[in-house]
Amino acid sequence: MEGDAPWPTGLLNPSSTGTTHTAWGPVEVLPVEADRLLDLGASWGHLPPLGNLEHLRHDRHGRWGLVEEDDAVWDVLLLRFGCGRRASSLAQQHDRCAALEATGAVQFPVGGVVVEGHDALLVYPHAKKVEMKGGLIAAFEDAGRALTALSRWSTPCAERRWNDEVAALEGRLGATTLWRAPHHPSTVGLPWLRLSLHSRVSVDEGSTCYRIVPPTLDEHLAMPEARRPGLAHAAMLEGEAVEAGCGPDEGGPAAWFAAWSSKVPPAWVARGPMSTYRGGLWIWRYADVLRWRAAAQMWHDEDLLVSTARWLADVDRLQARLGVLRMWRSLAWVGVAGGIVAMYAHRMTVVPPQGVAVIALASAGLVGLGLLRYRLAEPTAF
Repeated sequence: MEGDAPWPTGLLNPSSTGTTHTAWGPVEVLPVEADRLLDLGASWGHLPPLGNLEHLRHDRHGRWGLVEEDDAVWDVLLLRFGCGRRASSLAQQHDRCAALEATGAVQFPVGGVVVEGHDALLVYPHAKKVEMKGGLIAAFEDAGRALTALSRWSTPCAERRWNDEVAALEGRLGATTLWRAPHHPSTVGLPWLRLSLHSRVSVDEGSTCYRIVPPTLDEHLAMPEARRPGLAHAAMLEGEAVEAGCGPDEGGPAAWFAAWSSKVPPAWVARGPMSTYRGGLWIWRYADVLRWRAAAQMWHDEDLLVSTARWLADVDRLQARLGVLRMWRSLAWVGVAGGIVAMYAHRMTVVPPQGVAVIALASAGLVGLGLLRYRLAEPTAF
């Protein structure tokens, strides 16, 4: 089974152990034996006896297993790589954890082991993994409820940090695209929360929720900024669904986003933060595709490299369109300048009144035409 485990061959040699330095930064390769993790790390919460751990499957997080304890059954995740301890930290922040659990949209780990500042083992109440096909509307609604529960701990717009992270990704990937967004003040940052359609589980007589697991290695290295706005989460979920081939399902991205929007504060999806000129949903789609491309390189996924290259080619066209529209907006400034000329010409009586009127009307027309064209032709989110 161990040979079937995913390995980031584009980043690490399969024989790597301990701390390994890579082009993306240091990576901590964790031991795979539960007993050794218990010896090396500090435990928290509830830990069932791991001697009868039944191994089930692998994914990019690590190895999943099952443990039976008296009348309880637990899912156990043994992390393969050190990606910080965000999951266990959030589970131990009682106020935020309580607010999130009240939504019924998330499942937290109940215990685990931390090794050298990284989540190395996590324990969850047993639940069945849910396939992505079907239930997308409910999944986006759950995401909206969970993120809204964190809104009381939101922080002001971190435009510079978000743009710097995108710039760093572009540089590491050698991307030919370049996009910096003047985010709207209503685009606030939220505490870390990893919501993934791949981590949906079925609990309580068929209801589903998000299992809170640590970031994958590519997310940990490519997306170090912990606080992101709600739109970033919506874009990431949309990207997962589309990449999995669910694009036409349940009304597609527009319907999914409408479901998400119905559960979040209206200020997050108002005209200002949604404006493509300010970045809107498109800038977070762009950031997400850069992250997908980083994952494709690290995990050596040729198909994902092709699909992300195709998407980034569309970004060039979108930016070219935005550039043309900004030229229309510049007509408004030409009109303002004409109005100033008309005002001074009137005061200095160097132009007949009829000429001043013509200049003023023409200037007003340029202002109206430029702004109207700029507003009406703005690319929408869908």
